[in-house]
Amino acid sequence: MSRLAPHFRELQARFQSSAKAGAVSTGVPGTSFFWVANEVPRAPLLYSAGIVIIGQGYKVGYLGDRAFRYDEDTYLVVGVPMPFECETHPAKSGPLLGLRIDIDITALHALVASLGSKTNRSDETGPPSGLEPVKMNEEMIEATIRLVNCLRDPIDSKVLGPSMVNEIIYRVLRGEQGRVLYSLTQHSTPYAAIARALDRIHSDYREALTVESLAEENAMSVSSFHRTFKRVTGDSPLQYLKKIRLDKAKGLLVHQGMRVNSVAYEVGYESPSQFSREFKRYFRVPPSEAQDLAYN
Repeated sequence: MSRLAPHFRELQARFQSSAKAGAVSTGVPGTSFFWVANEVPRAPLLYSAGIVIIGQGYKVGYLGDRAFRYDEDTYLVVGVPMPFECETHPAKSGPLLGLRIDIDITALHALVASLGSKTNRSDETGPPSGLEPVKMNEEMIEATIRLVNCLRDPIDSKVLGPSMVNEIIYRVLRGEQGRVLYSLTQHSTPYAAIARALDRIHSDYREALTVESLAEENAMSVSSFHRTFKRVTGDSPLQYLKKIRLDKAKGLLVHQGMRVNSVAYEVGYESPSQFSREFKRYFRVPPSEAQDLAYN
């Protein structure tokens, strides 16, 4: 039986909701609690840099030719914004329950500086993937339990929460995939160059970005940039850009109720018909039915 599940269920009691799925702020900056009551079939989603810890139930992710499970025994560390596909499975005893911790890059720099050589930062095999599942060790389990129990009380969350989140990030840095986060703080590495290119894509996705311009901006050859980009994200630069545009379009359709043609132009498409075809191919529903994706 999972040691985390009872603690996550007690945390759920603080955030009672009739919604079948949702996410709420815990009162600690960058830390949210989420739940999903029903199974969700494989569908695209986008994770920004952060740590995902599942306390009950499990998810299966698909990135390129990789399939990976994250659950009560395995957390997910994400170093850069990553679009991938995921299916969600609640537990027999109740909904999937989890915590999401965003990465504050300034705080990460400070923590890495204080750790010095004590991080897991091997780069012998080249730049890391931007997303890795990691086995929960005893230290990470205990740190998670402390954080979850703290989040049950608003005063504890405000006073103690930030330091407990810092401990979680510390445990990740010391863990077997610590370099996924550590590498973000090393500005002269190919991984950091790809992180900068991803920032550019996310801020300027409406523009006609090219592989050549992104490579030049980061002082890399086109072939090296393309190869490193795919190693980090699992996609080519143009595939990644398309996924980001479609994810932005989904948000506009679901949350702002914009018209399909307007959304197509808003996210950088010149042809609404091409946009509709690619949206349906990616999300498996046409843009007119985007509301069905509200909880994906």
